[in-house]
Amino acid sequence: MHKLDRTSIKAPDCLNNYDHNSHTWDDFEGVCKKQLRLALAQMQGISNETTVQAKEYGLRCAYCEGAIYHEGHIEHFRRKNAKHYPQLTFVWENLFLACGSNDHCGHYKDRKNSPPYNPDQLIKPDEHDPEHYLYFHSTGEVRVRHGLDDNKTNMANQTIRVFGLNEPTLVGSRSKALKSYKEIMLEEFDIVANWPPEYLQEYLADEVQKTRYHPYSTSIKHFLQVPFAYFLFN
Repeated sequence: MHKLDRTSIKAPDCLNNYDHNSHTWDDFEGVCKKQLRLALAQMQGISNETTVQAKEYGLRCAYCEGAIYHEGHIEHFRRKNAKHYPQLTFVWENLFLACGSNDHCGHYKDRKNSPPYNPDQLIKPDEHDPEHYLYFHSTGEVRVRHGLDDNKTNMANQTIRVFGLNEPTLVGSRSKALKSYKEIMLEEFDIVANWPPEYLQEYLADEVQKTRYHPYSTSIKHFLQVPFAYFLFN
């Protein structure tokens, strides 16, 4: 999970043609749905480049950062059913694109008989910076950052729980994304440890930049920062 800039993307005008009092989500089809998918894909990918094609570079789930296949799932952050927030059914600020997995993320959050949660206690990636709450460990796990106040600690814990961010397959996918960097650290430890600090800094910045649209990019970023910080300051 990483920070998303919703202000950089214009909401589809056609959303204004739908009203929860007279329309249901099942009515939302055709051109407008395609326009919404494109807007969400650009918010969660590369603005003006990423499209809604299944394997298009840059398109990642708003929650787990996994690649999105088969168009993904248009996700309502606050549930749209009559018992919750029907008034937000067609509201741009309540919509994200999720990976579609039933084991984590949007479908998992709102699965049948899921434990209750308060959406106000969840990290919303277009409002909060997830990196201020969550640390992506080299094991592939998502952990709560140290030193947070009680409210932020609760938000981090609830977000991990409600979205299933430590589901085993997801943890394994993050760990796999780090494999090449772990191999460099193991095989070229002596070389890397003797790089000049300025070269290490340049390498780190370059790798973070190159991988920022890759699946699980925050895991890569946090892995790079920790070992290289060690080399820089020890």
